[in-house]
Amino acid sequence: MLDRLRVIEFSTMVAGPAAAGLLADWGADVVKIEPHSGDPMRGTGGLLGSTSFDLHSRGKRSIALSTKSPEFREIIIRLVQDADVFITNMLPGQLTALQLDYDDLAAINPRLVYGQVSSFSRQGPDKDRPATDNLGFWARGGGTGLLTQKGRDPLPIRQAVGDRITGLSACTGILAALLERESTGVGRLVDVSLLRSGVWAFSTDVTNQLSRGRVGSSKGRHEQVMPLANYFKTKDGRWLQLHTSLEQLAPALGQPQLVDDPRWADPKSMRDNGAELVDAIDALFCELDFSDVSQRLEQAGVRWEPVQSMAELVQDEQAIAAGCFVEVPHPTQAGEMQTQVAGPPTFYANGEPLKPQLGKPPRIGEHTRAILAEIGYPDEDIERLVANGTIPA
Repeated sequence: MLDRLRVIEFSTMVAGPAAAGLLADWGADVVKIEPHSGDPMRGTGGLLGSTSFDLHSRGKRSIALSTKSPEFREIIIRLVQDADVFITNMLPGQLTALQLDYDDLAAINPRLVYGQVSSFSRQGPDKDRPATDNLGFWARGGGTGLLTQKGRDPLPIRQAVGDRITGLSACTGILAALLERESTGVGRLVDVSLLRSGVWAFSTDVTNQLSRGRVGSSKGRHEQVMPLANYFKTKDGRWLQLHTSLEQLAPALGQPQLVDDPRWADPKSMRDNGAELVDAIDALFCELDFSDVSQRLEQAGVRWEPVQSMAELVQDEQAIAAGCFVEVPHPTQAGEMQTQVAGPPTFYANGEPLKPQLGKPPRIGEHTRAILAEIGYPDEDIERLVANGTIPA
């Protein structure tokens, strides 16, 4: 779909690479600029490999450059001259020092769409303050506070969730700017930050704060405003998430008389006596196995889903049918394939879902010589760049 798109990626870790990785999944030629030691994300899995790096760098080409070389900027300028998109998550001050900010590159290629993935945006007193996703997206963006129950310690968050939401946001902004360029012929700066992505992701609560001046704290199971939008545990230890009404649930559990209990006769009564309702449903669930409960809920049309482990998720027939997993060439074992997570969208042709042809993640600097040749470096200049340390041997 995007096979005519040329993307230059000058970013590390997850958020920036995730944005470029989605474009690569859809066919763009993504050239990833790395230091000689490689993107630090390569090493987060121990040794020099990381499943997260593989996920967001599949299908890309890697060029390894020394940022200390006097010829570093010249090479990037030549890469950008005919590119469609430049993606970076370097801080604004770093880009200014390298003379690779938007104004620098737009002067060379006015059609360039410049995607900057930042910590706190290009504006404001903290624009050059570095942050990871647990800092910028979760902690400062409000999510950690929202998930912390009153009087409890904050919960550790799962890695890179905010990074991937930010990367997806950057990808959509870049595509919008590319669409605009079709009519104007001019590119645009797209700035997407961890902070602003977090504020958007948690915007239900942020909007309540803005409009009402308050937000309720996270509650335990027995304190929910909607007691039946809740978790319940079966006799054999399986947790289920329900989102239903007592009128549906009570008959499904063989206790239709619960509907007539005055403690739960209306929304206010249900809120006031929610803990007792949760206890009553708990008492019913703990007498039934998962298979029995799930059959009853399905027959009654109750909205529910199992709380799945990762081991269960990767075997889930619906997740497989929905195209959540893809086969990608293994980065080091020739002829072998590895299963990875697919990007969110599914595209269709003639009523059938398209299966993306995904390339393997690149080795550090694997395509350096080929890329330099493409932008006009003759063999003798490439050897000179090896000799002066600009590129690895």
